Amino acid sequence: MQQEDNKRKVRFEGEEEEERRDDDDIKRNPNNQRCPIIGVNDQFLDPYAVKTSLKEEEALEQENEIIQFTISEGITAEELIQNLDIRLYPERDPIKNNKFVPAVLSLKTKKVSNKLDRPPIDLVCVVDVSGSMIGRKINLVKDSLRYLMKILGPEDRICIIVFTTVAHIVTSFIRNTQENKPLLKKAILELKGLASTNISDGMNKALWMLKNRKYKNPISCIFLLSDGQDDYKGAELRVFDQLELLKIEEKFVIHTFGYGQDHDAYVMNQIAKYREGNFYYIDNINKASDYFILAMSGMLSIYAQNVSINLKSNECEIVKAFGEGQVWYKQDQNNYKIQLNYLLEGESKDFVFELFVKEDYVLNHVNLQIEINGQLLKQNLEFRKDSNFQINVSQEIEGQLNEHVEINYQRAKAGHAIGEACHQAQQKQYQQAQELIEHQIQQIKQSPHLDNLALKIALEDLEKCKMYCKPKIFEMEGEAFLMKKERNHIVRQSSLTNLCDWNDDQQQNMEHLQNGDLQLSAAGSLKGSDSEVSSQPDIQRDIDFENFDPKFIIKQLLRMKQFKKEQLEQEDEEEDKKIELLKEQFILEQQEEFEEQEGANQSQ
Repeated sequence: MQQEDNKRKVRFEGEEEEERRDDDDIKRNPNNQRCPIIGVNDQFLDPYAVKTSLKEEEALEQENEIIQFTISEGITAEELIQNLDIRLYPERDPIKNNKFVPAVLSLKTKKVSNKLDRPPIDLVCVVDVSGSMIGRKINLVKDSLRYLMKILGPEDRICIIVFTTVAHIVTSFIRNTQENKPLLKKAILELKGLASTNISDGMNKALWMLKNRKYKNPISCIFLLSDGQDDYKGAELRVFDQLELLKIEEKFVIHTFGYGQDHDAYVMNQIAKYREGNFYYIDNINKASDYFILAMSGMLSIYAQNVSINLKSNECEIVKAFGEGQVWYKQDQNNYKIQLNYLLEGESKDFVFELFVKEDYVLNHVNLQIEINGQLLKQNLEFRKDSNFQINVSQEIEGQLNEHVEINYQRAKAGHAIGEACHQAQQKQYQQAQELIEHQIQQIKQSPHLDNLALKIALEDLEKCKMYCKPKIFEMEGEAFLMKKERNHIVRQSSLTNLCDWNDDQQQNMEHLQNGDLQLSAAGSLKGSDSEVSSQPDIQRDIDFENFDPKFIIKQLLRMKQFKKEQLEQEDEEEDKKIELLKEQFILEQQEEFEEQEGANQSQ
């Protein structure tokens, strides 16, 4: 009896210890999902992944020193500030009392330097290498990373982190010099698909590297790439917790790239928003490199960082700001603030708001004050610029419609309608979502400037968004598309379709890519040739034949062959499902039209 009690006691103590360990494992997981702890990695890895990953201490030891950025001598701080042009345009001049009036706050910076004069970058690439990335996706990611090496300079540093079930540091912050490029190329070409998806662990590693790096370039950026759903729910919350925990002082931006229909658009969008970054939905994976270069080109031409713009007035009320909570932040009834991590050279930014002048206002104008401050990176200097604008007011007449305001106002309303429609569709209110978008479509069609290219693009985007606000189609890929288009038209996130939002460097680098000026060397050779990565058989890049035993290679070959077969079958099934959904939707719409016609005939 005593022996049985002792056994029961030992068993209970063992269970309590196991429960305690489980609680420790999930203490950073708000949704109580089983999620691996950072640092406890080896048990989840095959020998290849263990061999190519670095521990945190090793990564810090291998970190390259930065080249001290010298302050620009060709231009003074006063001249840089003068190159920042601030304007405020009302919808009409004069405006009428007792009416909601659209207005635009415009910022424009001039291109003042060449690439050699720009501040260097610390770039962290966080790459999903889960099983679903095997084949064409991972090869296109490799191409994209190598394109980034082409447009980055020798003073820029690159850190590569991969994640599957857990995350691994592949390279520390390494300068993009000719001596280091073979090492970076090798690290990129050896990326391979494994296991499941754990986005938050990849981001945690990236944030840890930013926080603990010994040297810091003036600009920091994280690129997060994923094609799937996180296997541990609540990834965006865990990333937010990590940001709050680490409290990284330096400014940095997070750009996220979602590949294909299967990625979690909500999670990727939220993570980008945490640091005023952009979420790029890559519906066509063949365009992956275009999105990468578009995003990276913006980081190559930063004019100022930590920029805040205060707009206030004591004589009129600012009643609405488009993009509130994304770019605009309300301070009080007559005071709004715009917060930007970075302001780019050769860029135009337009921020749309509505103001209201009371009926009993007797003066013939109202005053609005704009204060902008931040840090000039080229001079490492804090700056401030104040401007005062007068808007004429009339109780009887109003002036001609301002084309610039009308175009930007309609675009902002389009982005707002898309965001509201996305929210409705998330609640399964598809009909309401389509009605919201249709209302804005009719608004744009009534604009006297409908021939403008920006409004044509907005109209086309609205039509596509309306089509995506349907059952099943929205869940498949509509949510990601709507989130992307909302940011395109409100935040003015650069996109492949709207060239008017590109700055000078983005235009230049995209032209280089399209003209074939950015040639990649062969994947199998670090010395270089004219062929691209995708010309090499997948298996030659994913397995190191010299260091594996034959049995392991055969297993990997069979596993990858089976996976690719299943992947192709899955893609065919998805295409068939999409076609069937469209057919069903078409039949339903025809039936509804027929019933409406029948009802009309009966009433007659």
